[in-house]
Amino acid sequence: MKKQADTKKTPTRLLVFLVSLLVFVSVGFFLKGLPIFSELAQTKQAETIKGNKKMESQELEVKKEEKSIDAKDTAVLKTDKGDIKIKLFLKEAPITAGNFKDLVNRGFYNGVVFHRIIPGFVVQGGCPLGTGTGNFVDPETNKTRYVPMEHTKFKHDKAGRVAMARTSNPDSASSQFFIDLAPLPSLNPGGVDPYGYAIFGEVIEGMDVVNKIVKENVPSFPGDDGASNPVKITSAEMI
Repeated sequence: MKKQADTKKTPTRLLVFLVSLLVFVSVGFFLKGLPIFSELAQTKQAETIKGNKKMESQELEVKKEEKSIDAKDTAVLKTDKGDIKIKLFLKEAPITAGNFKDLVNRGFYNGVVFHRIIPGFVVQGGCPLGTGTGNFVDPETNKTRYVPMEHTKFKHDKAGRVAMARTSNPDSASSQFFIDLAPLPSLNPGGVDPYGYAIFGEVIEGMDVVNKIVKENVPSFPGDDGASNPVKITSAEMI
């Protein structure tokens, strides 16, 4: 008899459980529809959307900053005679101008002097030794980085053109550069040699400083193109 009574109670317990579950689910949906619970849900959703937008905004700002850094195309060479601003032709001479920009960003030119001064011709700098014999040695490879010859549409047709100095080997440019003091057609391809000297920029401000360097230069001895009082690039930066 006891066994039969337990058997009869089982369907009743199951029914009670199902009814309770149904009531619980119904109450949940009911509460969710109430204003207070609806507002809480909306608030939480709004906070999530706001957080996502903030993250997207931060990512966008980072990308803008990176783009801004990459877009800098003017090098400022600071000297005790004044500043020289050079507009780099990054689009027209990406290899040569890119090399110069990289060296500026590395701080390579900080403390380097203008070691060669030839009135009416050029002012030259960029040698880490100050003698005209040095180049940039990449600290990662411990090897000299040379820049292959890059031809552009620009000519040595006016004062202020900035080009790479090199040996007779057209692919031997590294870190040394010069500023034209006048139109110098002999430095174009077919002039002193078939290759010419790669132009990668132009002085847009500070030619008066360049001319002052020439005017106040004191050669080591008569006829020398060096300087006994070399002007130092105290710092260089991209803007």
